[in-house]
Amino acid sequence: MAPLRSLRAIAFAFLTAIALATVLTCLAVYLALLATIDRQIDKRLHGEAAELLADGPDQTLLMQRIMEETRRRDSGDIGFLLTDRNGRHLAGNMTPAHGFPPGLSTIDQSAGIPGLTRGRALVHALPEGMTLALAAESEPIDDHDAQRLLILASGFGAILLLVGLGIFALSLAIRRNIEAVRSAAEAIVDGDLRARVPVEGAGTAFGRQAQAFNHMLDRIEALMTSLSQISNDVAHDLRTPLARLHGQLSRLAAEPTADALRPQVEEALAQSEEILAMFAAILRITEVEGGDRRAMFRRLDLSGVAQNAAEAIEALADDKAQALRLGPWEAAPIDGDERLLTQLVVNLVENAVNHTPAGSTITVSVARDGDAAVLTVADNGPGIAPDEQARALLRFGRLEASRNRPGHGLGLPLVQAITALHRGTLELANAAPGLAVRIRLPLAH
Repeated sequence: MAPLRSLRAIAFAFLTAIALATVLTCLAVYLALLATIDRQIDKRLHGEAAELLADGPDQTLLMQRIMEETRRRDSGDIGFLLTDRNGRHLAGNMTPAHGFPPGLSTIDQSAGIPGLTRGRALVHALPEGMTLALAAESEPIDDHDAQRLLILASGFGAILLLVGLGIFALSLAIRRNIEAVRSAAEAIVDGDLRARVPVEGAGTAFGRQAQAFNHMLDRIEALMTSLSQISNDVAHDLRTPLARLHGQLSRLAAEPTADALRPQVEEALAQSEEILAMFAAILRITEVEGGDRRAMFRRLDLSGVAQNAAEAIEALADDKAQALRLGPWEAAPIDGDERLLTQLVVNLVENAVNHTPAGSTITVSVARDGDAAVLTVADNGPGIAPDEQARALLRFGRLEASRNRPGHGLGLPLVQAITALHRGTLELANAAPGLAVRIRLPLAH
C-alpha cells in the first residue's frame, strides 16, 4: 500500500474510513432493530399458538378458539389459519396466496395478505394432517421500514457531516501551520535569516511547535552570524597586512638595486595578488549570501548583460588561442543585479578559459525555457567527472587535475551564491565532450 503523502490524501482517507464505519454501523443498527422486532413478534406468535393449543389439537375446539381470537381486539393484527390435510380452509381470518414453511419465517407482500408489508409467520403441524398457521405484521405503519431506515440514515448522516466538518477544520489548521513553516523555511533559504513562524496561541500545540521552531531558527541564525562574522573578520584582518606587503613588494620591485632579486620579488608579488584576490572573493561571497543586494534588483535583459560581459573578456580567450562563440541571444527579461550577473558571466568564461587547452571552443548563449531564462556557458575541454561536480561547487573545492593551475577554488561558489541570490539554479552537465554550466533564472512577470 502506497503511503499517504499529502494532507488532502490523509483527510480523504480518514473521511472515507469514517464514512465506511458509519454506513456499516447504520446497517448493523438497522439489522439489530429488525431482529429485535422479529423476536418480539415471534414471542407473541408462540404465546398465541400456546393458548390455542392449551387443551390439545382438537379440531372443533381449535376452530372455536380461532373464531374467538379473531374477535378479540388485542389480537386483531394477527392472522390465523387452520387447514386440513388437503389444504382446505377450516377456520381463520386470512387467506394467503401461498403456504408458509414449517416453523418461523419472514413474510412480505408476496404473501397476498391485505395490509401486510412485512411480518413473521409461525406454522405448526397438527395430528390428523391439520396445519395451524399464525401471522403477524412487523410493520404496523405503511412504509415504516423505509421511514426507520431514513431516520437511521439521517442520524448517522448528521454524525458523518459533523465529522467531515471537523476533519475539514483540522485540515485547514494543519495546512495553515504547515504553510507558515514552509514560508519561513523558503525565506531563510532565500537568505533572510530573520524570518520566523507566526505564533498563534502560545499555549496550543501549534503555538508550542512554532515557538520551538523559532528557537531553533534563532540558534541557527546566531551560529551563521557568528561564522560569517569570523570569516569577515579573518578576511579583513589579513587583507590589511597583505595589502601592506603587496605595496612593499611593489616598491621593492621598482628599486634599481633589486635587479638581482627581481624574479623572486615578482613571484612574491604575484602570489600576494592571488591571496588578496582570494580574500576579496571570500568577502564577495559573504556579501552576496547575505541577501541584502536583492534590494538593488531592477528589470534587465539577461541576454544583453551576458553579451556585454562575454565581449569584454573575449581577448582573454584570444590570448590562449581559444574560440569564444557568442549567441544565440534570446530576449530574457529578469529582475536582478547587473553588476553581479556580469561577474557571474565573467567567472564562468574565465573558468572555461583557464581549464581548457588551446584550440578549445567556448560558447555563451541565453535562451528561454518555459518561465525561466537559461544562461549556458559550454566548452569542449576535459570537463568534470560526475562524481567530482559536487566538490567543484564547494569553497576551495579544486579538483586534483587543477591543483597546478592558477586559481583558488572560489569561482564556481561565487557563481552559485549569485545564482541563489537571484532565486535560480546552477547545473553542471556533460557537454560530451566538455562541461556545460547552465544557470536557470526566473523570468520577470
